[in-house]
Amino acid sequence: MRRLLFLSLAVAAVPFTGCSDAVDPTVGTSQVFSLYGYLDPASDHQAIRVVPIGATIDAADPDVLDAVVTSTEAGSGETVTWRDSLVTYRDGTRGHVFVADYTPTPGGRVTVDVAASDGRTATVEVDVPPLARSEIGEPFNVDARTNYPVTVRGVPRVIGGTLRLFVTGLPSAPADTSTLVVPVDGYDIRQEGTDWVVVVPFLLAVQDYLQSVNLYGVGLTLLEAEFAPFVTNAAWDVPPGGFDLNAIIEPGSFTNVAGGFGFVGAGYEAPVRWLPSPSTQARAGFATPGDPASLVAVNEVGNSFAELYNPTLEPINLGGYIVTAGAPEDGIRLPNPTLLASGAFLVVDGPFEATEAATVSLLSSSGRLVSRIFVEEGVEAWGSYPDGLSFPLPQNGPDIFRGPVVPTPGGPNRPAFVPGVINEISPGDQPFVEVLPTYDLFGSARLATSPRDLAFGGANATGAGGDFLVATENDALVLDPTGGTVYLLVQYGNPKLADVPTGYRVVDARTYGPQAPGRSLGYLPDGPDGAWTEGLLPTRGAPNAAARFGL
Repeated sequence: MRRLLFLSLAVAAVPFTGCSDAVDPTVGTSQVFSLYGYLDPASDHQAIRVVPIGATIDAADPDVLDAVVTSTEAGSGETVTWRDSLVTYRDGTRGHVFVADYTPTPGGRVTVDVAASDGRTATVEVDVPPLARSEIGEPFNVDARTNYPVTVRGVPRVIGGTLRLFVTGLPSAPADTSTLVVPVDGYDIRQEGTDWVVVVPFLLAVQDYLQSVNLYGVGLTLLEAEFAPFVTNAAWDVPPGGFDLNAIIEPGSFTNVAGGFGFVGAGYEAPVRWLPSPSTQARAGFATPGDPASLVAVNEVGNSFAELYNPTLEPINLGGYIVTAGAPEDGIRLPNPTLLASGAFLVVDGPFEATEAATVSLLSSSGRLVSRIFVEEGVEAWGSYPDGLSFPLPQNGPDIFRGPVVPTPGGPNRPAFVPGVINEISPGDQPFVEVLPTYDLFGSARLATSPRDLAFGGANATGAGGDFLVATENDALVLDPTGGTVYLLVQYGNPKLADVPTGYRVVDARTYGPQAPGRSLGYLPDGPDGAWTEGLLPTRGAPNAAARFGL
């Protein structure tokens, strides 16, 4: 399930311009192979193109190449033999791409050897960058256009990235989530100490793209935006303005291969997702309600308080808006200005209670509905978990992100009843998530790495022996070694027990950062009374274990 960035000739599409598929890999030299590709420490599948020297790349390649490709890890000495595959490219030419089911160690060094039967060898040593997560910064405007800074900390180099939009309402698939890749004509990338900052020209790039493909103003709804910086090793130093592929195969040019030509680097995507404000979305060409506060959520209601939450990256002025459990005139009108910062909570004291069938609404100054929360049963507090999220199950089912919560006015919400927890996450070669029931009313469970996928699918957690349930990767549960979030949905409860809620609810969510191969993270000892710990040994369906020295 892990991503594989497959490229026909280039090491990556980002840094190269003026490329041709017909490249002469230096005919008539004593060198044996030209190599192109990169090692990806965030993928469990690797690929490198191998071209025999003495024929042009657009010439017919033999069905079987006289080459044995191996990779060796420095330190551990682990050696992997790669297998050949003959690939036909879009222009009809063929080439040999050697692949391996293998994850390079982040921060390590790998030697790749390509040997011919006559004893000649092409060798390349590749330093693999450490894994890191990207961080989205506060937006800023240039010429009235919204830009987002994205920072990757402690990595050797960032050479570009990919901007993606997750949308619904695409004319060809109006009811499904679709992914759009936005072309960007260069990024402003700068190094700040050990950090790299990429400025994403979001508004300009998205406006231009949607207009160019006739999707501007047609009713697309933006679910999330994603920018994935491409992190590389230090050797991957792209000249300003890029370079032509024809140049890199010439002696003395951009090459790091001994006994051959070409370049083998190391790199990976480090994606980060966010939700732009309604005003930014509307200017970009998406459908929005038109109210700048339309994404503000009524997040929690309890005894004499209601809580609002701003899930966007931009502050929102709620001056003049009304929070009410009934008619507008019976509510609380917020003073102007009332600025709700990005990711912040606002507690409004007033005549609010989490009684059955109560509804608390956020209204505009004119009384138009902006957001509301409906209390299904009388509890001490009712709210969203995680904060701000709301997705009903299909066919008018319950809202899986809303239910009884521990009263936390002004702070992140926590479920009041937790019948099970995410006990271990292992994003390694055989990815899995382990769930530990903590209450005997625990029923079925499923997991996903995005809220929408959890509401409309997810991966089922099934028995793995003892008290543990395990879910493996599928289209909805993708465990990225660079990090992510896992959501746990449980069906639980017994209608005969008045103090135990019933139905489907998200009862746990766990955000994790970059993970090294062969390691997991989870509770040690098992269950919520333990400490959430990184660097564990993966123990699928068994009690969690600390990593032993030397493993």
